[in-house]
Amino acid sequence: MSDHSSRPVAIDLFCGAGGLSEGLRQAGFDPRVGLDFDQHAISTYRHNHPESRAFLEDVNNVSGQQLIEAARTDEIDLVAGGPSCQGFSTHGKRIEDDPRNFLFTEFVRLVNEIQPKFFLMENVRGLLTYSKGRFKELIEQSFREIGYNLVAATVCAADYGVPQLRHRVLFIGTRANSVNLTLPAITHGDDDPSLLPYVTVEDAISDLPLMKGDCRREIWDYATEPNSDFQEYVRAAQPNHVTLHQANSLSPQASSIARHVRQGEGLRSVPLEALPDRFKKMRTISNGELRKDCTTLYHRLHPAKPSYTITCYYRNIASGPFLHPWENRSLSHREAARLMSFPDHYEFKGSAVPRQIGNAVPPLMGKTIGEHIIKMLLADREDGRRRAA
Repeated sequence: MSDHSSRPVAIDLFCGAGGLSEGLRQAGFDPRVGLDFDQHAISTYRHNHPESRAFLEDVNNVSGQQLIEAARTDEIDLVAGGPSCQGFSTHGKRIEDDPRNFLFTEFVRLVNEIQPKFFLMENVRGLLTYSKGRFKELIEQSFREIGYNLVAATVCAADYGVPQLRHRVLFIGTRANSVNLTLPAITHGDDDPSLLPYVTVEDAISDLPLMKGDCRREIWDYATEPNSDFQEYVRAAQPNHVTLHQANSLSPQASSIARHVRQGEGLRSVPLEALPDRFKKMRTISNGELRKDCTTLYHRLHPAKPSYTITCYYRNIASGPFLHPWENRSLSHREAARLMSFPDHYEFKGSAVPRQIGNAVPPLMGKTIGEHIIKMLLADREDGRRRAA
């Protein structure tokens, strides 16, 4: 079997809606295979990656040989993916024996069976510190036992041009001993003249139309021409209309709170007398002092900063920092997708669109990581040529 692409070949496990595959494709990879158990996410993946073979299947039931055959080559350069480890998430209850925490063992199994030159595993940052780092050590040991060296670190998506302060842990590994294994250098930041400035909420969504109460319209015209490099990127292959620009309007109670919330502020900024009784209780602790948590409940995004993490609950402003910067409403699907760095031509199929977007790997982060892995691949090939000469 040999149908190796002129581009490096990738297999995307736990592919979801395809954010990582989209980033890898932009980086120069040929994502041949995607695998996920979510039927809505796979519908989205198939629609946006018609050149790839998409499997709707439980990872436990798939062999490495099946994926190699689907990829039409036994020379796999990269196996990538983000096995769900929700029990480690800092956004919910941490449950050590949550069965999803051990899906990484299936990822390790398939890497062992496929034997790619590199692997990339992405996950929630709580995994690094949970149980005093025991699970991080277990993951590293598992990969070393099958012959892979690896590096691991927490990264922030905003550091790679994504308009979102989304922190994740990356594991990058290789079985090529000659490779100087490193993580990609950051490209964006604040107060560092050697870096590009962070992409802000305004950079990301200011060309999208304000809804003025019409939250259910299916097709919109853009409000302006692109007015940032990021907007040029997301609109590069899009016709002159906006899709999925639909949001949730606010309940009377939420509206009464939101009108007091300024940009970059949340529930704690609302005058006590303006809060419903149950929120007054939330504002204080047992000694009567104002509490210091709940900082992002009903938070209105600041247009001059990146957003906070976009989760599956971006349509509910009571759950986090999802209040639109200029209007009293939630974020729309398209705005959330923009803040994840999905291009506007990317369509989300089926239901559960918030879950597909909130669980995705930001494509621009995937692109930067993919470009870095390609550089290491090329360095390994050059080293191989020198040794053979």
